[in-house]
Amino acid sequence: MRSIQARQMPIPGLLSILVLIIGGVLFVGCDYKPPVMGQEDVLVILVSDEDRPLLEPLLLNVFGRTMATPAPEPYFKVMIAPPIDFENYHHYKSLVIASLSNPADSTGDILIRRILGEERVNEAMTGGNPIFIASDFLARGQLFMGLTALDAIHAQKELSRLGSWIIDQFEQQLRIRQHEAMYKGREKRRLAAELEDKYNWHLRLQRDYMVLHEYPEKNFVWLGRGFPFRWLAVHWIEQAEEVRITPEWTWQQIEYIADTLLEDIYIDSLLRSTELGDQNGHTIFIARGVWGHRHQVGGGPFFNYLFRDEDQNRIYFIMGVVFNPGGLKALLIRQQEVIARTFHTFKKPPQQKRISQGQEIT
Repeated sequence: MRSIQARQMPIPGLLSILVLIIGGVLFVGCDYKPPVMGQEDVLVILVSDEDRPLLEPLLLNVFGRTMATPAPEPYFKVMIAPPIDFENYHHYKSLVIASLSNPADSTGDILIRRILGEERVNEAMTGGNPIFIASDFLARGQLFMGLTALDAIHAQKELSRLGSWIIDQFEQQLRIRQHEAMYKGREKRRLAAELEDKYNWHLRLQRDYMVLHEYPEKNFVWLGRGFPFRWLAVHWIEQAEEVRITPEWTWQQIEYIADTLLEDIYIDSLLRSTELGDQNGHTIFIARGVWGHRHQVGGGPFFNYLFRDEDQNRIYFIMGVVFNPGGLKALLIRQQEVIARTFHTFKKPPQQKRISQGQEIT
């Protein structure tokens, strides 16, 4: 994936650079944190011209992964800019500042030391942890990462070891921000209460959602909202103690939901991925892929969360589908996942967790 090239400003003299950088980071030690700015899925990387040829491929290997929608869309739109642009981007929602001590430079090295402090940088130079991640570091709602490595080999080793963990932290923080934004407005509380009374499960629904189809005899509810179309389907199997959950069985059930309950939708057999997750104490089997329509031109991304509720003796399937022809879909499907993660079958709803300020990885 190619990064978005930030506007390059003419490089002023060293004194001007120092004034801008030092002035821009004075607020780091203050209690007040301004709100974040910028598009939700834009991730800014500040790196010097000297370090960029060495660090850019390593960082894009971490942050440049894509989602099949079916055309590949990036999880994050990566923007790379020089340290001189710090004041333009320090409030962005996802921010990375990266620097190598070798080769030395007069911009990135100064900025990373001002942000992380001399002690932390010196510790990294002598074999300590070169990666620092914290939420609300320079702005409220932001996830910040500082990378201060001895050289490219040092950076490659640590980014290879921790790359999956790093991207998961940025994904989690994005999900928290989406959750807060999506539920600021009115919710469909009456509809949610009606569904809970009928079926003994609960979803927090935005006000635009409505019931499209409801098949009580098939244990199936299909919810949706207008263009760009977003659907949520809940299906469950009763008396499920004897059911053995396997990947093959799971995909068969997903295909049944798509083709029969969602009416002529099929699941692409190639663009599939699976992973295990945890939600509110339940181990969830997460399936992702692409759907299409058997009789019309159309398709897009989907996900399915599966988990066993032993108290109810049920197996649940929560499926999200997006249809946005000609438009971007990756952020929409992630918003669907935010709603899916509010699903619960007990009194206390799921709690979102933030990374504590200053949390580090070991």
